[in-house]
Amino acid sequence: MAEFGENLKRVREEKGLTQQTLADNLYVTRQAVSRWEGGSRYPDLMTAKKMAQFLEVSLDDLLKDDDMKLYAEKNVILESSTAKRGQLILLSLAFMSVLVLSIIQLTSFYFAEGDILVYNSETPKYFLLTILLGISLVNALLDRINAKTALLIYGSYFGISLLLGLVNVFGYGLPEGTLPIFFIVRGILLNLCCLLLCIRFFSGKKMMSPIPVYIASGIYAAVGIACSFAAYFPEIPMHEYRNLLMDGMLALLENLIMLALLVVMAYTLHRKRKLSMK
Repeated sequence: MAEFGENLKRVREEKGLTQQTLADNLYVTRQAVSRWEGGSRYPDLMTAKKMAQFLEVSLDDLLKDDDMKLYAEKNVILESSTAKRGQLILLSLAFMSVLVLSIIQLTSFYFAEGDILVYNSETPKYFLLTILLGISLVNALLDRINAKTALLIYGSYFGISLLLGLVNVFGYGLPEGTLPIFFIVRGILLNLCCLLLCIRFFSGKKMMSPIPVYIASGIYAAVGIACSFAAYFPEIPMHEYRNLLMDGMLALLENLIMLALLVVMAYTLHRKRKLSMK
């Protein structure tokens, strides 16, 4: 990446061009050219070809094999404007969902069970997810979600859920009337599996097929839907049931959005890695 940036800057200066002139002819911003020359970003192949033609040099004069190998890892995963808008909208919805859940949970951080105050272990989870998704949304706004950022986001996402799953199962115990298998499978096993897969896939140390990520995300979504509708079986008042249903739907919406984005990112990043290896 640094070598490409150095080559680009050298050729541009030899031609007596400013960053703004080059940007205008490539229909990009001057900031984009600055990031390319600084080594923090890489243009897509079509833009690189146009750049080589405008600068009257061969593509090989700008690109090296090492640059191409780093392209998929250093560049943002979703590059088209449509994909970026979709990513931003979905992350905004996920963030708003957990923000509302955090506010709701704040009012029941301790809830009464008879004359005893009982600690609600879900509250810290939604606070942590609100912070995480807020950071993710800022990164999307700044157009910074590459393989490394995605690893941090999803590693933290599944790590938080795994930690709270362990606390629920082995710490405070499960609420009366719930099915333990749902909490154990989703809270511990699936979160651990997804965490390890995300570390393995987004780290990019070795080429990995995204199919295991697709399968794990699909199972996670299916179990999440089952948990939302079948986790509570005791007879409870209708107003409490409505509250549980609203909380469950908000949590499910946030979860499905994050899983959908994970699948899209895994698919797109895998395609880029395959192209960079050719």
